[in-house]
Amino acid sequence: MEREVLRQMSKHLDAYCDELRELVDIDTPSDDPAAIGILLDLVGPRLRDMGFDTRRPAADILVADLGGGAARGVLLLLHADTVFAHGEALRRPFTVSGGRAYGPGVADMKGGIAQLLWALRLLKERGALPRPLRVVITGDEETGAERSRDWIARAAEGQHAALVLEPGRESGAIVSARKSVGSFTLTAAGIEAHAGVEPWRGASAVHEIARRAAAIADLSGRIEGVHFNVGRIEGGTRPNVVAGEARCLIDVRVPRLRDLAAVEDLLRQTALTPSDKRIDLRLEGGFQGPPMEKTALTEALLVQARAVAEAIGLPLEDVATGGGSDGNRVAASGVPVLDGLGPVGGRAHSVDEFIDLDSVAPRTALLAGLLCRILGDGGS
Repeated sequence: MEREVLRQMSKHLDAYCDELRELVDIDTPSDDPAAIGILLDLVGPRLRDMGFDTRRPAADILVADLGGGAARGVLLLLHADTVFAHGEALRRPFTVSGGRAYGPGVADMKGGIAQLLWALRLLKERGALPRPLRVVITGDEETGAERSRDWIARAAEGQHAALVLEPGRESGAIVSARKSVGSFTLTAAGIEAHAGVEPWRGASAVHEIARRAAAIADLSGRIEGVHFNVGRIEGGTRPNVVAGEARCLIDVRVPRLRDLAAVEDLLRQTALTPSDKRIDLRLEGGFQGPPMEKTALTEALLVQARAVAEAIGLPLEDVATGGGSDGNRVAASGVPVLDGLGPVGGRAHSVDEFIDLDSVAPRTALLAGLLCRILGDGGS
């Protein structure tokens, strides 16, 4: 079946681009559920045409089931939101040049939404659409899935496996493990004073945050695979005033569940130990969810994916990555996850974001064949 999907998708690449253009040219910033709903209004009927029962538990969440998708089926997980604000699609609409497609969210992950529709469509045309399937498309993945995380957890209950259509790595690899993402804010409250006349009466919050930031950055590598990054520092009022307040934003990436508590303890100890005891420090935030670790169940999915890839002559490797996704939230429930199954792309979140159009047909065939193999049709 995967070889037939490969042949047919190669013939329909222009139609794929037409569908992708529709999706990319709709602005879908994470903070506007109604705008995301406009895109889901297009996708929902297309899934219903393929026999799915659809519902919208929120304006920016679409759930579609085929064959009672909650019982030992496959969860297909996608997101429709992008990091770009309104007006971006008008400023730089979907374009194709040199074998690549460009536009806001083209890789992350509207290319994956279009790929999913074509994989399902081509399987249905051949009477080979496996079941049970559940498709979930959310609208706030880029901001940590605060609105959708509970729906994702419920959608994952009882599933045999989950496939996430984030873009493939530029090398063509799929993703078998992701780090947990922690977001923290460290705030310092100092004492203001005249910087020229009596600086000794002050306690600079800016200086303290700078010292804490350097100490936090030095924690990277203290625990294997764990990385700390201070991404923003702000505070103070004027150059001639000893700063009374300051803060910094901290990003932490952790590859193993067993290390989460130790990492947070290490961060707190370092962040909350001031050089100047007159300064009050406060650390807020936490981890968005556990890491997506590679397990024996993940490896079993990889065996099936490699069999499909071999059948269509597609080199396939898997990698671990520092970025998080909704796959982390599914893995927390014990469901094995393969991620990065969308078209091969790069430069996500930038004006140069792209997908390689040559990757669309083989990645669509990989997805279709993997669905058939997981759900027992065996592929051909």
